[in-house]
Amino acid sequence: MYEVFADLHIHIGRTKNNKPIKITAARSLNFENIAKECVERKGINIVGIIDCASPYVIEDIEDFLKKRRSKRTRRTVELYIKIKFA
Repeated sequence: MYEVFADLHIHIGRTKNNKPIKITAARSLNFENIAKECVERKGINIVGIIDCASPYVIEDIEDFLKKRRSKRTRRTVELYIKIKFA
């Protein structure tokens, strides 16, 4: 059996540009911070971001992935793969 660590219900508080998404969520809960926390500190393989259909959040996700593609360090590639394909 394949073991997976997941959090399937995370709200984004604000975008990278400080646009409010879910007012009751912490301001620090933007896509990039959530992705880094999951991979670097908590070992979470799958993340369900509730607000990912927001156009502002989609823009943050696309920017995050572009930034990761341009940096070819092992850690950022690993992070990109986990976010993109998990």
